[in-house]
Amino acid sequence: MMRRQYRPAQIFVRDWQLPSLKAIWTRGMGILGRLLCIGLLLGFGLVLIASRAILPPANAKLAAASIIRVSPGSSSWDIGDMLSQAGVIRSKTAFAVASRLLGLEQRLQAGDYRLSPGMDLFEVMRHLEAGRVATVRVTIPEGLSLEAIADRLAAADIVDRDRFLTLVRDDRLIYGDNSPIDKPTASLEGYLFPDTYFFVRNQPEEEIIKRMVHRFTEMVDPVLEEVQLPADFSLHEIISLASIIEKEVMVSREAPLVSAVFWNRLRIGMPLQSDPTVQYAMERPQRKLYLSDLALDSPYNTYKYRGLPPGPIASPGLASIKAALQPAEVDYLYFVAKGDGTHAFSRTFQQHRAARRRYGM
Repeated sequence: MMRRQYRPAQIFVRDWQLPSLKAIWTRGMGILGRLLCIGLLLGFGLVLIASRAILPPANAKLAAASIIRVSPGSSSWDIGDMLSQAGVIRSKTAFAVASRLLGLEQRLQAGDYRLSPGMDLFEVMRHLEAGRVATVRVTIPEGLSLEAIADRLAAADIVDRDRFLTLVRDDRLIYGDNSPIDKPTASLEGYLFPDTYFFVRNQPEEEIIKRMVHRFTEMVDPVLEEVQLPADFSLHEIISLASIIEKEVMVSREAPLVSAVFWNRLRIGMPLQSDPTVQYAMERPQRKLYLSDLALDSPYNTYKYRGLPPGPIASPGLASIKAALQPAEVDYLYFVAKGDGTHAFSRTFQQHRAARRRYGM
């Protein structure tokens, strides 16, 4: 009987070896490459999204510019929302995030802005940071009274009409005792120079008035350097006369002739008898004058009182001011409207009566 031989069981132990540095590097680079590709794709996507948000709206060429009012204390999110709703920018979120990242959130200024949908996001932000507020163009024609000027500015939403009139009727409320114009009255009637102005909404009435008075001195002072005031006449009296000329004249070439009529009357103590001065004193200055109106008891009634009225009746233009300073060398004492904007001038009352009959006056 053969004896079975037993062999000891062999225990196999797997030989675990640490990976080589090359393998680690290869595997790491593979992972890093995949992450980089993913990052590039994400970054590219974000760039596309950001670029789209920065660009003007798709319909920018068809859209009109908008006036956006940014109130004091508005956050970048509030402003972005307004701009987005107005169609000025594509994304309110992009605006808010960009303004915060660029440190502009606290530097965006309040005001009215004229913003075009053709601007990109950064152009809009630059406007708001620089405070490039929108201006309103207002033309003040020659010959307007203070009330008419107030009406025009109020219609453009530039001033509060009542507050404006309170200030211009008493310039001490603006200048104290340091008025830039030497005049015996507190009113600025005649001294708000007619011109085209660019104002900003919400600008204080005081600033608007100062701007118009400064324009007066800017335009009139050079004239006074060339032409001296007549003896015994003040600038206030010249502006008063110029305002009457302004209201009487429709064709500028006649201004020196009308001025001559009034100067000739002043020299001989004859009443000026100017209808516009009576209309200025009336409660309803725009209506037609009747004979009974000429008896109105007012220092502005130049039919009743001789000499110049207490002050201007409107804001004269430069041509009328120059005419008041340099009247034509004629001896006319009368003029009558011909119905076409011009006047017929006469030396005697008989000639004047004949002209009145001829032109149906």
